[in-house]
Amino acid sequence: MRPRSMLSQAGMSSSTLVTTNTEALDEGRLTTAGSSPTLLRTSLADTERGCSPTVDKHVDFWAASQDDLDTIMAAHPLPPKRQDRLSVSSFELWSTYRMLFLLVFSTNMAVLVAFLVPTSSVSADLTSPNVATAAASNLLVAIMARNEHVVNLLFRSAVGVPFWAPLCIRSYSAKVYSYGGVHSGCAVAAVAWYIAYVGLVTRAAVLGRESEGVVALAYCILSLLVSISVFAHPAIRMRHHNLFELVHRFAGWTVVVLFWAQALLVAALQARRTASSFHKTIIKTPVFWLLIVITLLIAYSWLRLRRRSVRAEYLSSHAVRLHFDYGRRRVCEGVRLADRPLKETHSFAVIAKPDGQKGFSIIVSNAGDWTNRLIRNPPSEIWVRGSPTIGMLHVALAFRKVVLITTGSGIGPCLSIFGGRPDYRASIVWSAPDPLRTYGERIVADVLAADSGAVIVDTRRTGRPDLVRLAYSLYHESSAEAVLVMSNAKAVHGIVSELKARGVPALGPIFDSAVTGDL
Repeated sequence: MRPRSMLSQAGMSSSTLVTTNTEALDEGRLTTAGSSPTLLRTSLADTERGCSPTVDKHVDFWAASQDDLDTIMAAHPLPPKRQDRLSVSSFELWSTYRMLFLLVFSTNMAVLVAFLVPTSSVSADLTSPNVATAAASNLLVAIMARNEHVVNLLFRSAVGVPFWAPLCIRSYSAKVYSYGGVHSGCAVAAVAWYIAYVGLVTRAAVLGRESEGVVALAYCILSLLVSISVFAHPAIRMRHHNLFELVHRFAGWTVVVLFWAQALLVAALQARRTASSFHKTIIKTPVFWLLIVITLLIAYSWLRLRRRSVRAEYLSSHAVRLHFDYGRRRVCEGVRLADRPLKETHSFAVIAKPDGQKGFSIIVSNAGDWTNRLIRNPPSEIWVRGSPTIGMLHVALAFRKVVLITTGSGIGPCLSIFGGRPDYRASIVWSAPDPLRTYGERIVADVLAADSGAVIVDTRRTGRPDLVRLAYSLYHESSAEAVLVMSNAKAVHGIVSELKARGVPALGPIFDSAVTGDL
């Protein structure tokens, strides 16, 4: 049963219906039933800003009232948390992301400890070349885990599980978006291995068996790796994201350059000791080949840096929609945009044009200095880096039907599903302040086209709704297989945890990829 039919059966009046027509739009007003008129900017105002005006479109906008929300939530009341379920704090502690991190890091540390134990069978292999290889190998995997093609392959494999597979298996495979745990685990393990390497070369230098140049490079590399790790701590990177991204990128590049210098110096010294040629020595060094792959992976996305034309559609002082006329995007892909590529890059989910048409759009909402500047002064051209990368909401395709819970500009990633799969079945709950005025008629129309019974909440009329209760009721009412949440970090954590504590398969972004810089 859909929300509107639920209200009808309850004998309640329908929620506020806003009908927008061309005449009202031209006059800069909307006609509303059951509420005072709501003003809408005129197309002339858009023209004065140099932006494309909102396309005239007839919209029947179902703005849910508090009575409507109460009726929906009453259909399936929220039960107490199940005793056999973990607490909310335990969900965060034992998340898939952290379990992957723990698995990768602990495996590395177990091997390192085995090397360090004098009585172990592998203690004789604790040499500086082997330890350097372990550090470089972990760096390679950490960088590969962020490569767009690797990420896309992981997502497509995860949603490739057939529908006849048990829901528990599809739910586990859908957690592929936690792949950031592998990135973080390998990165921290690489630092640990390199600390061991510095210890070995320092001891060798004291005994006169290692070059001072190698030791100096080792300490420079270690200091940079520690700096990257410190700024990557969630508490620091969230508070000082721009600084984190600069440190991550430029310190990371410097590490690779110094690693190359160290590898070449070590190979030259080894060739001199063994009276062998330099090129024969270097090609037998595993670190040499690992560095080649690392360098190519870093260079790849920068070689695909392009300046693209963009048409801005001004939605409100809070949001703008950017239209691109190149490429055919797939379901839930994202692009990385920048006006100053070396300083900062921002990822956005794309809304593909229907029927495989060329071009796509993105919604930019005011979430900081960069987005605020973009909204106030929309560009005619912008830098796009790398290949499109599949985002978290792609896992919706692992389920026959889902409930999509989103707030504010999170509606953009949700609409990216329907751009490539207009027939996909989903129940949408969208909570935003004055969504029609903030995001425009076209966005509201697209939401209603995707789900004619979408629950659209204007928080300026009803306040913030209880999204946990709404999600739980609609999950059971619509016979969905999972609930997907797209909102800010606090809301996602709270909603997902509360639903899981009641046995509902719920998924939401980890916010690792959103705040982790790339090289």
